[in-house]
Amino acid sequence: MKVNVKDMTCNHCVMKIQKQLMVDGLKATVELSDKSVTFKKDEDLPKVKASIERAGYTVL
Repeated sequence: MKVNVKDMTCNHCVMKIQKQLMVDGLKATVELSDKSVTFKKDEDLPKVKASIERAGYTVL
């Protein structure tokens, strides 16, 4: 499953999102090249979205 984070613009953004995902106990891959966060479980979608938003970013 993949979500886009339109306002992720640099490696600092990537690290901030990764840190928040870890704090929230979620495993995901954050890619700056296509501004995406990829994770395995479909049921984690609401948790991943909430975590990214807590980090200060917008999920599409």
